[in-house]
Amino acid sequence: MKIGIDIDDTMADTFDYLMPYIAEFFDVDIKYLKDNNISYSNLPKKMKERELEFAKKYYDKVIASTPFKPKVAEYIDKIKELGHEIIVITARDKTLYNDEYKTTIEELKNNNIHYDKLICDFDKANVCKNENIDLFIDDSIANCNRVNELGIETILFNSKSNIKDKTNLDRIDSWEEIYEKIKN
Repeated sequence: MKIGIDIDDTMADTFDYLMPYIAEFFDVDIKYLKDNNISYSNLPKKMKERELEFAKKYYDKVIASTPFKPKVAEYIDKIKELGHEIIVITARDKTLYNDEYKTTIEELKNNNIHYDKLICDFDKANVCKNENIDLFIDDSIANCNRVNELGIETILFNSKSNIKDKTNLDRIDSWEEIYEKIKN
């Protein structure tokens, strides 16, 4: 099986890792970000307007150091041992990074993530279609819905950006659960 997997807030807790940088750049308190459950999907308008400026200032410098969720590397290795191919599909491009591939490869290496292919592209549904993905894992309801509309099975990884949203998508909380679902 070919499995497409997102990085940010699926493999890594990226937004939480970026909070100190976000607080500094936007001159807000981290407590404000946490208390208001701020994430990519609900940035306040004034922050959203400067999001690209923030990305260009920080992403290439700090994203490679983002720690991944517990046991992600272990379970991805177990999935690969079952004979499955891992395609990392992330919405990263030149609008956000100076070199999205270099930064992402370094991040994956730093977290011992073994994969077969990396694709940086915002149109994840098109990537899944072109790569003949059998299963797609992401924390974005919109991405999962678009991929699901193509007849591709999806798993929504629960994150703070989607946990309060209603959806009929199959939700999972941990990489152990993902592994068990794929194994069975």
